[in-house]
Amino acid sequence: MIKEFDRWNDSKKRLDQNPLLVDFHEREIWWCSIGVNVGSEQNSQSVDFSRPVIITKKFTERIFWGVPLTTKVRLGEFRIHFVLNNVENDILVLQMRSYDRRRLLRKIGVLSEPDYETLTDSIIRLFPNKTETPQKDGVSSEAEARVCNRSIEDQALLSRFFGDRYFNRYKISSRI
Repeated sequence: MIKEFDRWNDSKKRLDQNPLLVDFHEREIWWCSIGVNVGSEQNSQSVDFSRPVIITKKFTERIFWGVPLTTKVRLGEFRIHFVLNNVENDILVLQMRSYDRRRLLRKIGVLSEPDYETLTDSIIRLFPNKTETPQKDGVSSEAEARVCNRSIEDQALLSRFFGDRYFNRYKISSRI
């Protein structure tokens, strides 16, 4: 299959200029212009580069996490099966990403509460339990502790190379 990157780029430019901004909420399912993507990333094969996406997390009035759907139902660790309008679908949890609301084309439904809970539980399981990083001298990581323990000359060199954030961090941590 030949991917139409140039046509998608033209379409993406039009999306970016779209003055019509829709309101959206978590659990809603929208046709979303996700475009032509690279490698194994989920693509759209429709004329308008769209596919159904579930809004899983609304961060701002413009940005959300969305998870694409597919009607190619299969068993898999990163798939959740559900039925929408009498059509079997899989939620492709592994393909979750952030989107801007300008990509939203039309609302097609709302995911049920139990299916949404299954989806969010599945997403949470993707992240391992976080362990606390021990603090040393008021610094939050071992790498930061090593930087803060360097000499003033080394800090000045790091500051010139990486910017003022390392030198300023040393000054702040040395006052604690």
